[in-house]
Amino acid sequence: MNPARKILLNPGPATTSDAVKRALVVSDICPREAEFGAVVARVRADLMEIADGEDDVHTAVLIAGPGTAAVEAALGSLVPPEGRVLILDNGAYGERAGRIAAALGVPAHVWRVPWTGRPWLDELGARLAGSDGPFSHCFWVHHETTTGLLNPFAEYGAVCRAHGVTSIVDAMSSFGGVPISLRRDPIDFIISSANKCLQGLPGVSFVIGPRAPMRESAAHGRTFTLNLARHEECQAEGQFPFTPPVQVVYALAQALAETKAETVWARARRYRACHDVMLAGMEGEGFRPLLPRELRSGLLTAFHTPARRGFSFAGLHDFLYARGITIYPGKLPGTDTFRVATIGALTPDDLRGFVAAVREYLHGA
Repeated sequence: MNPARKILLNPGPATTSDAVKRALVVSDICPREAEFGAVVARVRADLMEIADGEDDVHTAVLIAGPGTAAVEAALGSLVPPEGRVLILDNGAYGERAGRIAAALGVPAHVWRVPWTGRPWLDELGARLAGSDGPFSHCFWVHHETTTGLLNPFAEYGAVCRAHGVTSIVDAMSSFGGVPISLRRDPIDFIISSANKCLQGLPGVSFVIGPRAPMRESAAHGRTFTLNLARHEECQAEGQFPFTPPVQVVYALAQALAETKAETVWARARRYRACHDVMLAGMEGEGFRPLLPRELRSGLLTAFHTPARRGFSFAGLHDFLYARGITIYPGKLPGTDTFRVATIGALTPDDLRGFVAAVREYLHGA
């Protein structure tokens, strides 16, 4: 089995290594066997290591499903009926969290700000202490891939701690690509998935955070399937409460081994090198980034769709796709954009090839 290598410049699923793809092909196994339970335990331990969690405080809980399933599990389980969560909406995924809270009946206030900006620290503090409160929890998206905007991580967490508020951070498109430390950073819970910066495959997501509040959520979990307490209890025994995506878990184990071997710091440098090659090439062809430099993540860049004659995103997409390269349409209401991510098992040479293909589309061979 030698599938053609594709260059995925969409914000996940990302390009994976051959070893991760090969890890899918394992002997059939019942997920209740101790052999598979050992793989689950290793995956959870590796996630804790990458998050720099404390074994006597934190735990990693796997969820069978996309990243959104883990967001739903966290919001539905961690916010008690007497609590209230402030949800920062400065992109489509913050907006989605607000919709999840509404669907589950989680007490929440959605704080919508322009999707091309982010609140200052004193604005967050004022909101937590203001008339919209009081709040027990605060949720925000670390890397908002609607635009490629990077919200503060430790800085927002420190504001939450100062107000006695528990932080829940969607680190879907940053965990594994941006150094994070639950020991050092004043953050309570992070949510992510296998198929972004960890360079695994879709089908497994997870919540990492203090064990005690997860167990306490047994009393007020709002869903049966996505109850964190039920998952944490089962996974302490190496099990999922329901049928897991067995092969995807094996692939995640391989992806985590590769992440640890490379290190998150080195991966972040590689992603930055890929981004720099891509950005220089695109700006050289006249494409304008949507966000100012200080707001950009360096993991995904949104570009204004140019008004040049004969150009269309669909045309560029199809031209690149025929050459094994995928780019992604924009998601910003009222502004015509497209997005180029530089995460996954990519090298700067891959991005040089992308830039060359864009030039070929614009100017001909």
